[in-house]
Amino acid sequence: MSGRRVLLHCNAGVEAGMGHLMRTLTIAREARDRGWAASVFGDVDAVGAEVLRRMDPELELLTVDGVAASLGDFAELGRDADVIHLDTYREVPDLSSLAVLLSNMQDGPFGVRDADLAIDANLASERTFASPERSRSHLAGIDAAVVRAQVLAQRDARKTAAAAPRVLIVMGGTDPHGVTARVVAAFDRVPSPVEITVIDPRRRPDVLSAAGSSRHAVQVLGFVEDLPAIAASHDLAVTAAGTSVWDFACMGLPMALVCVADNQRVGYRQVVEQGLAVGLGEPPHHGLEERIGALADLLASPASLARTAAELKRTVDGLGSWRIVASWEQLLTTRPSVEPPSGLVARAANVDDGRRLFEWRNDPEVRSGSRSRGEIDWRSHTDWLARSLRNPDRRLLIVESDGVPVATCRWDRRSADEWEISITVAPESRGRGLAASVLQAAERALAAQPPVRMVATVHGDNVASRRLFERAGYLPYLPADDDGFLTLARWRLS
Repeated sequence: MSGRRVLLHCNAGVEAGMGHLMRTLTIAREARDRGWAASVFGDVDAVGAEVLRRMDPELELLTVDGVAASLGDFAELGRDADVIHLDTYREVPDLSSLAVLLSNMQDGPFGVRDADLAIDANLASERTFASPERSRSHLAGIDAAVVRAQVLAQRDARKTAAAAPRVLIVMGGTDPHGVTARVVAAFDRVPSPVEITVIDPRRRPDVLSAAGSSRHAVQVLGFVEDLPAIAASHDLAVTAAGTSVWDFACMGLPMALVCVADNQRVGYRQVVEQGLAVGLGEPPHHGLEERIGALADLLASPASLARTAAELKRTVDGLGSWRIVASWEQLLTTRPSVEPPSGLVARAANVDDGRRLFEWRNDPEVRSGSRSRGEIDWRSHTDWLARSLRNPDRRLLIVESDGVPVATCRWDRRSADEWEISITVAPESRGRGLAASVLQAAERALAAQPPVRMVATVHGDNVASRRLFERAGYLPYLPADDDGFLTLARWRLS
């Protein structure tokens, strides 16, 4: 048991929808599974409270009006909390005087505020992250997407064969533009038979009327306890561009997206531009019916649906909640520190550095912390050095103090925006407290335009190396693998 407590604030109900609550419940579950105590409070109406009780009857709900809450209310509720996590677009009081770690979920420009940890889990949010200067630490992009355990349970579910393609229509709890009924009616433009399931908690008359007059087999369901289990049996989801997008992506369910609210526009455009979903349009939804009709070709191509499903599962790995709670745990123990500029300078390595790099690489202490722990011979080393100097996706550096080499760093590009670092301090330079300055010099020398995710892989038993990167602001990215190596990462944002 960690003995720690988190207080999670969100808004939920008929008007606010359930997206913020679903994220909050998922993060609370992850924290409790890791030994935390957790409570939820905020502007949660009776419908939202009932959903919370159904989804997690053991989670404590403290009903406080999130709009009218005073700093005193927060102080009273959070006086024994280690973390306050906010997931709301509404105004909250100044919390800077509270002795807690403040974690904040923002969606593009919505919900931005001062925090110790800022999280924007939208696709490609690393490129559009709003006001990164307001937080010391950041989790950005789809890797921070919060995915429920119910979703993960369906990630590898097998679909049973059906006579016709199966389509799920779900627009969330609000659907302010009445899109659901229009989508149901528009499917009459798809000539081949389709089996349609509609999720409409209010069971609105216009939705029921459209379903009753459809040329297809349509079933309308109200609130469902386990939407992922229902979704797993479908071939395509027509859905609003809200938080459920990442649930469906993690499951590998192809999607056609409708933007139904202003706060969804950025995320909607990013997902469609990345080719992860078919775009059905933004308010006022001109041409919606024609776009629905065009889905006929996709529904008639099982191979296209299968390719899309595989790509979606590769994009969303389902570890977002783990990354958030693991970051809380790290930041409560080790806050990032800003090192003063050092006199160390990193330069590009060259062939004349070959003997030095060879001796450093074969040092027993260096090998003990590496994945490959055996000694290498001179021929293999020179071949490696020649390849490294030619490789455009590698930056091999020598770090010097007053012209004297004290360390080497290597950056390897893992993807378009991601570089992995490896650091070796010269045996004769150890014990001088140079590691933080070496890392700083290496980061300065990485001449890549932001956004850049800098990644470090260290063995869990290598406490010194792990603390080096933690103090430099690198957050948990991947749990330890079978060999005991874990991955930390830090974003350099615009």
